[in-house]
Amino acid sequence: SDVAFGSDGTVYVLCGAAIQKRSFEDDDLGPMGIPAGNGNAVWPVQMIKDSREHLYVSYEAQHRITAFTTDGELVDSWGEHGTEDGRLDRPSGIAFDPDENMFVSDTQNHRVQKFTKDGKFLAGWGHRGHGDGEFEMPWGIAVDELGDVYVSDWGNHRVQKLTADGEHVMTIGRHGSGNGEFDGPAGIEVDSDGDIYVADWRNDRVQ
Repeated sequence: SDVAFGSDGTVYVLCGAAIQKRSFEDDDLGPMGIPAGNGNAVWPVQMIKDSREHLYVSYEAQHRITAFTTDGELVDSWGEHGTEDGRLDRPSGIAFDPDENMFVSDTQNHRVQKFTKDGKFLAGWGHRGHGDGEFEMPWGIAVDELGDVYVSDWGNHRVQKLTADGEHVMTIGRHGSGNGEFDGPAGIEVDSDGDIYVADWRNDRVQ
């Protein structure tokens, strides 16, 4: 469901409950070895890497974020199910800002939340709706070099761009199959030129 890249060229592939290691030339380097019995390997969604080469994975069914070393050692695990600030309901997309604070698509709470890497709640915004800054099951999330946040607003079939403080900047797309339209947008990323890449899930394409 996702990949992350180590500074040494290793490719980490999130594949079901496991993480596989491969070289950039696609040589199989074996499984990473997730610690058994930690109760976290249920419905993983996204994986990102920090500057220390730690891998962070969002687990939808566990309502948690878990961090591992690239050797599979458990570093940290945080998150509790609920609707209050700092609690999660089926988190999906995760992304670091330039300061390595983590933005989380809190999907079933229809909002975005911001945490430190060790799970301290910093801020949150959004609720269920169709207006600017409102969400319907947000999924993918990305942060650009300036700290602006991009959210795949899955149920509203659009992408929203927000400031780091949650202020609405612009909306891209609407429901459909034409150019610039979406049907269940999921993964999202922004490159160094500011171009936005969206996995347009039900249209079976990337825009």
